[in-house]
Amino acid sequence: MKKNKTRNTILSIAAICAAIVVVYFAIANIPKTEESVVMTETAKELAQNFDTSYPSTPREVMKHYAQITKCFYMEDTTDEQVVELAKMMRKLFDDELLATQTEDEYIRSLKAEILQFREASKIVSSFSVSSSTDVRYSNNEYGSLATMLLTLNMRENGRIVQVREEFLLRQDSEGHWKILGWQLSD
Repeated sequence: MKKNKTRNTILSIAAICAAIVVVYFAIANIPKTEESVVMTETAKELAQNFDTSYPSTPREVMKHYAQITKCFYMEDTTDEQVVELAKMMRKLFDDELLATQTEDEYIRSLKAEILQFREASKIVSSFSVSSSTDVRYSNNEYGSLATMLLTLNMRENGRIVQVREEFLLRQDSEGHWKILGWQLSD
């Protein structure tokens, strides 16, 4: 009786081990349908589509503005990506601001500025946007307006310099907040 019990225990353990081996090989041989892809910050921003999914708040508009600005000055951003990012950036601008420069003038000016930054080894290392509670809203004959701050942290030769800018956004006829202009802040 003891031999039967021992034999049944051994057979049970063998069956469990065989099942584990079968399950292991079955899982190991499942074809992988997606490879893990690491996207750069520039590629992530370029994946946005403002035509179908425009940022809903002034703060979100400014986050995209700041992220695109940061991408402009990254060493690994190509000329083609700069052009695509510039086109995206212009979608965040109010019509009145767009009227001050053609797309070609904007891109040409932007590329010259990027070249200056790269020659000076300057990059935008990080940024911060005003909190939602710090956005100042107003209405006047020009429409619904929002004013807020953006701080860009620029790294140049191992030191960080903060650039604070005050932005004015205006809500367009579709309810989208667009950048009307900005100036350096105290």
